[in-house]
Amino acid sequence: MFKDLIPDGIEYGTTLLAEFEPDSIRYGASLTMAAQALRNGIKTDYHTFQRNPNKVEHTITRFGLDVQNLEEEGLFRIIDSYTVQTKLGEPERPPKGELLFQTQSVNLSDWSIATAQTIKTGTVDLEKRRLHIDDDTSVLLQYNAEKVFVDYWRTRTLPGARALDLVFLNSALVGVRSEAFYKQLESLCDGIIEFKNEEINGTRNHLVRVKALRGRKYSPQWHRLTVGNNLEVTLEK
Repeated sequence: MFKDLIPDGIEYGTTLLAEFEPDSIRYGASLTMAAQALRNGIKTDYHTFQRNPNKVEHTITRFGLDVQNLEEEGLFRIIDSYTVQTKLGEPERPPKGELLFQTQSVNLSDWSIATAQTIKTGTVDLEKRRLHIDDDTSVLLQYNAEKVFVDYWRTRTLPGARALDLVFLNSALVGVRSEAFYKQLESLCDGIIEFKNEEINGTRNHLVRVKALRGRKYSPQWHRLTVGNNLEVTLEK
């Protein structure tokens, strides 16, 4: 998907923001991106806030990947920040590595301490050069003020991406928070990707585009997305 949108590719150490409308297919696209990355041997984390992690496993498996084997090899991690919100049991799949704190709390003051420690000591190969995809990062705003969220991204997420050579693909549902919040978050990120729907002559089109990207060539046009038989999302040629 990224090859057509960003022909020159994305460097490690990059933070991207996906802004999406509630009726877009951003969720399916995010799982497809994870599957495509895994097929190309890229270490990938999928961070779920909105849905049960078993649903993530089921979808990635339907895409033809052996989730259990990938997890055992450290190539794939499902980070469960969903279960702690429901208070129904313990996270079913605590991740290998230094991200356990993200399964135990959705309070960014708790995350800040642990993230700072990871940045300082994160020399383990498992934590380096990974693609990190969030299904809906803006869920954290149910538990943290906008200012706290922006400060965390400025002082922890960005330094962490650069120190550990990560690619962060964060996401935010549009139209539910203040305009100032969106502007501040956009200014912190290296690139912005938009997902939306539009209806033309009775046909609903799922669309994606790169709104902005620093230091890289990109396609600013809207591209139409299609959903395959296995529900994998691809760009229509």
